[in-house]
Amino acid sequence: PLPVVTCGTYGPVCTDAADITLGGSPSGGTWSGTGVTGNSFDPSAGTQTVTYSFTDGNGCSASCSTTITVNPLPVVTCGSYGPVCTDAADITLGGSPTGGTWSGTGVTGNSFDPGAGTQTVTYSYTDGNGCSASCSTTITVNELPVVTCGSYGPVCTDAADIALGGSPSGGMWSGSGV
Repeated sequence: PLPVVTCGTYGPVCTDAADITLGGSPSGGTWSGTGVTGNSFDPSAGTQTVTYSFTDGNGCSASCSTTITVNPLPVVTCGSYGPVCTDAADITLGGSPTGGTWSGTGVTGNSFDPGAGTQTVTYSYTDGNGCSASCSTTITVNELPVVTCGSYGPVCTDAADIALGGSPSGGMWSGSGV
């Protein structure tokens, strides 16, 4: 009689999964197919049919085949934001596809509260096949300038106009009598 050969079931897996160790029965046979090296299957090879062949001591041979489904990773985008100043309103983050989660300094849910410096935020998403991907983007948050006004007066109502000098230069004065 021909030997009874079994292949086992593998997957589905994602393209970033570790190599799959194939184990046919009875032991001592050989695996073949795209992505197969020895008894190891590389999931980056895509969805493939692999075959296990066995020859017993009497020279009788049998084989079995199994299909391993390898799902692609989702394509994830983060978008770009900023630059903003530290006093800016919170930024609503929008990753794609929707349904993922944001993380990073200043992140609560999908909202980023600007804090000084360059911040990196990350969007992570897992699809219906359990395959995950993420992306990161940086948001530059600029410090507010330090402004000084100087001090003036007291003066009388008939005094000459007062030259106002703020620092840094290039700003604009406003108010009554300016």
